[in-house]
Amino acid sequence: MKTGPLFGKLINCIIRIIVCQGGGDAGKTVTVLQVLAIKAITEPGSIITVEGDSIPNLRAGALRTFQRYVASDPEISKYIQDYNKTERVYTFHGGSIIEFKSFEDEQDARGSERDYLYMNEANSRSYNIFWQLQRKTRKQVFIDYNPTMRFWAHEKLLDEKTRDKQFEGKVQLYITDHRHNPFLSKEEHDAYESITDPETFRVYSRGMTGRVEGTIYRFKKVDKIPEGLAFGFGIDFGYNQDPCAIMKIYYHRRDRYWHGLLYKSENEILDEIVKNNLDMTPAGYMADILKKNGCTASSLVWGDHDKNYQVQLRRHGIPFRMTKKGPNSVKTGISKVKSFNNYYYDTPILEKEQETYVWDKGVDLLTGKEVFLDVPVQGVPDHYLDAGRYFIYPHALRFATVGTDNEKEDEPVEENE
Repeated sequence: MKTGPLFGKLINCIIRIIVCQGGGDAGKTVTVLQVLAIKAITEPGSIITVEGDSIPNLRAGALRTFQRYVASDPEISKYIQDYNKTERVYTFHGGSIIEFKSFEDEQDARGSERDYLYMNEANSRSYNIFWQLQRKTRKQVFIDYNPTMRFWAHEKLLDEKTRDKQFEGKVQLYITDHRHNPFLSKEEHDAYESITDPETFRVYSRGMTGRVEGTIYRFKKVDKIPEGLAFGFGIDFGYNQDPCAIMKIYYHRRDRYWHGLLYKSENEILDEIVKNNLDMTPAGYMADILKKNGCTASSLVWGDHDKNYQVQLRRHGIPFRMTKKGPNSVKTGISKVKSFNNYYYDTPILEKEQETYVWDKGVDLLTGKEVFLDVPVQGVPDHYLDAGRYFIYPHALRFATVGTDNEKEDEPVEENE
């Protein structure tokens, strides 16, 4: 069986989660499928799931790759007993199976169990689907992707500052590119080496994580917050699976310093309350965080349009003011934020959010070229960014000097996202 250098690394790796980040034609899909075929042969009775974002994409991608480069190899084919084309399941003589499946959502991913999981092109899948599938995987999880931009694998698995604690010491990263693929011709290798655009070369020729075009914000990181600054708070409430973010904004003339305080889902807050027997509601928990960080009855606190939370927070002594819906308020709010010098302190998740918070794209009907629109892409994490914007936007015209906290009744409107 013809293999590349990645094969030896993967077949001998005993780490639970293996991340294969690779450029164009890096051979990562073939290699992972070769490894899984070997495991199906050497570990009789294994259940192996190859997962993709849709059945058509699986058929055109991972399944076709398996048929062309793995199942057809004489060293592998002699161990294959049957292939069920309808169910897309390969059965091996020892009783192992390799199934090619797609899960619609988190609920769909909860049921089945397996020994090995391979999420092909994982950046097209949600973190919640990954989490449910890995939870039901007994031995090892493989994921791969082209690193065009950061996504949940970087935040939840790879970044030491933001990764989930449950994955500490359980993740191994391998980075590959076309040079590691023995199936390519010299012409194909040369094509990647001749790419002239530096960013395209970085991603597709070297497998390094790309820098996203169309980024809306670019904050600067600071080691400490200057002393003597006024401050206020912005809140983006967490609903369902979304987290709750509280941002403390220090301000002076043209400068804004962002410092994140809380980043939990409402369910996690409730769990913590029950676990610690705290006699407080989620709003009470947030109020406690705010007070510990200097919030008083005269502080400026703005956030989501939620009357229920407004009442609860005010009962806990927090002078919360909710935003109002209005046309173009997101775009206007972004413009107000960008009119200041923005810095951030000790908030890794905010750093990750600004890297993926980008303008949406459309096609110019006259030129046929792709252009940036004036609205952000929907669905990317923006909770801390929203929390900060909720605070800065209503008071943008009142921040000329430190301590300018006078309020007006004609509050600007804000879109409820």
